[in-house]
Amino acid sequence: MKNAFALVLILLASAILSPAQKETAKRLSDAPERVQRVEILYFPERILVRAALSPERLEQGYQYKLEIKNVRETLEWQRLLALIRETSVEPSGRGCDHRTAVLLFDQNGQRIASVYFERFGRGGTMNGESGTITGGMYHWAKSLLKGVAE
Repeated sequence: MKNAFALVLILLASAILSPAQKETAKRLSDAPERVQRVEILYFPERILVRAALSPERLEQGYQYKLEIKNVRETLEWQRLLALIRETSVEPSGRGCDHRTAVLLFDQNGQRIASVYFERFGRGGTMNGESGTITGGMYHWAKSLLKGVAE
């Protein structure tokens, strides 16, 4: 009887906490239609570093950079637009060794959003919030780098 009661309490707690956890997830951008230019930065995982790469260190020391100047006029636009709407971060505050970045800019060159990923794309920093990143942006960026960067 005690086990059944404990199970009911666990299920009830998870049902209550699940919506609360989803509310803490932060979206990438509220205005994806403003995106004009995309930069993808990459620092290969095979290169060892003494300390984890912060977003700032990745921007200063990347090995590869792919720039799409007018992304709205490319075949990638519809796919990217959907990914911008799907991408979010569940904040955890833990640090990461950032190796890939996707930076989004408007027509005036102002940065709209930034996403920095660790080596497997699950964790990283999005618009200054570190945590678990969901959506397919990491795989999209890596697919564009395929054949060029490793």
